[in-house]
Amino acid sequence: MRERVTEACRILYAHGQEHFYLGHVSAREAPGSDRFWVKPTGMGLGEVKPDDLVLLDLDGQRISGDRPIHHEMPIHAEIYRRRPDVNCVVHTHPFHAAAFAASTADFKMISQDSILFANGFGWYDSAILVVTPEQGRGVAQALGEHRLVVLRNHGIAAVDDTIESATFLAVSFDRSLQLQAMAASLGPIREIAPDEVAAMNEYFGASYGGRVEVTFEYLLRQADARMGRPAAEPPTDRPTGQAGAAPLKPSR
Repeated sequence: MRERVTEACRILYAHGQEHFYLGHVSAREAPGSDRFWVKPTGMGLGEVKPDDLVLLDLDGQRISGDRPIHHEMPIHAEIYRRRPDVNCVVHTHPFHAAAFAASTADFKMISQDSILFANGFGWYDSAILVVTPEQGRGVAQALGEHRLVVLRNHGIAAVDDTIESATFLAVSFDRSLQLQAMAASLGPIREIAPDEVAAMNEYFGASYGGRVEVTFEYLLRQADARMGRPAAEPPTDRPTGQAGAAPLKPSR
């Protein structure tokens, strides 16, 4: 599991979500656990290794690991406390998502990436760093039952029941906004019609079992190749994005 967290960090790094040594990914020690492993501070997303992770409880107390921790651990702890279904939290400052968080723009349904957020996302209306349990509870409340929350003038927190899915959501949200900004620079935006959004969401949920996991493995191979690391061979035992794992769930 710790290896998976560091793989998620490498994917986020390769997709431009690195902001100096800031940004952090965490995962529960086990589903339902009140303890979680998290990336330490002082290290970038692209350089963290499994042995660097720190184990904390929901009160922010260190259980294992000796590296310094980020001050924003209440983001993770309070989301886990409020949402027992969440097993992974990704908090990053993606460039396009951070720009969106500093604007009054609306999120547009313009691509397959956008469809993941057809049912909305949370909005935390403060730019102050989230360093206290009270602030963490505010983020968790703003997240609600969604799988992503935007932190104003700050960044995002993407969550789900697997490391693969939370990472997929973080990458997809920023990619959707990048495409939206480019489309707006070319002319008026053409949004996907609501009935087509609903049909596409239903299709992806029903037909793309394993899509998240297959995409995660692709993104990991891509990230490792960019970083000069040995990359695994693509799987050949089943069709891409077909049978295998649970289907991708639409945003709640």
